[in-house]
Amino acid sequence: MGLIVLQLAACAGDKLIEPAPPAPAPAPRPAPVSSLLDYRGPVTRSFLMGFTQWPADLTDDGVAVARDYAQARGDIVAISFLGGIPWPEAFDGKPFSKAVQENLNNRPAPGKKLFLSISPLNKDRRDLAPYWGDAENQPLPKPWDKEPLNSARVKRAYLNFVLRAVDAMRPDYLAIGVESNMLLSRDGAKWRQLTELHRDTYSAVKKVHKTLPVFFTTEVLHYKRLTRDAKGSAQEKEVGEMMRYSDMFAMSLYPHMSPEVPRPVPPSFLDFATGFKKTIVVAESGMNSRNVELKSYGAMLRGSDADQQQFTELLLKTAARDNYEFVINFATTDSERLVAKLRPPLDDIARIWAFTGMQTSDKRPKPASAVWDGFYRAKYEQAKWW
Repeated sequence: MGLIVLQLAACAGDKLIEPAPPAPAPAPRPAPVSSLLDYRGPVTRSFLMGFTQWPADLTDDGVAVARDYAQARGDIVAISFLGGIPWPEAFDGKPFSKAVQENLNNRPAPGKKLFLSISPLNKDRRDLAPYWGDAENQPLPKPWDKEPLNSARVKRAYLNFVLRAVDAMRPDYLAIGVESNMLLSRDGAKWRQLTELHRDTYSAVKKVHKTLPVFFTTEVLHYKRLTRDAKGSAQEKEVGEMMRYSDMFAMSLYPHMSPEVPRPVPPSFLDFATGFKKTIVVAESGMNSRNVELKSYGAMLRGSDADQQQFTELLLKTAARDNYEFVINFATTDSERLVAKLRPPLDDIARIWAFTGMQTSDKRPKPASAVWDGFYRAKYEQAKWW
């Protein structure tokens, strides 16, 4: 379970996090669906639906609860490596540590698709990913602590790790960058290094795995400049150029993380995604079902059952309308029990996602789950473009 704790920091970074201004008067919201039988979904759907492996608690039962829910209500599983890269071993072609190899042996249940994400960036999306040896998020050994993102050594090691991960796990979809555009908001020079690393990695992977969809993911709040540090960045131009080396447009989407996102989330919020003229996927997403105070950051993340239900319906209806390839909801189950076992500031980081599950920690379905299940019950028919 220690790896889960270490991944908290890797997932969060500091992409939020700013004090919220006074909340505007709320717009009228629909009443939450009262039961799973109240929501009538479509007859068919053209996109896959699934979850990450985020546990409900730091116990075997907490892991099992999340796994079982994802198995019953999803046809794709998202696995992410965000806690570092085994840089020296990958560069030299040497065996990985037991911890790394065990993760590479992780596969979803038979019949489920696999979406694998790997990131060359650290938890703050500011610099090179840390070292992954016997544990994640270890300090970079020399000379890796001085390597730029586009050095020949980094390019070789990153490509080698990606290729070995693909060979071991046989994913159906592959992200070789996670929320990459956050670096653009923070360091223009390093962003240019990253675009070179991404271009070369993408090109090399596609030579070996021609039919595997390869892409990077875009953090939507930064792309829309709804976070403080993204205000002056040329997101549309730069992301658009990097999309030349991406088979799909992949979104990371958590509207509750910015006080600038209106409630309810506007119907047109995701319309921009079709402008790239690429197949669209939702690599990770979520919405709080209650208000969450982050004491370490002096911030309040607003949420309610109605907010979560409205966002879930908007997301899935947009996915149906625009023929998305897949949609990932981050959490299956609320995880306040996990949060309670963490010390500050990790507890506040974990609270960001603590109430984004489709069921409560005691396994009661939330109103948003009625919408999710209504779509999931629909017969999956992959969209055809001919």
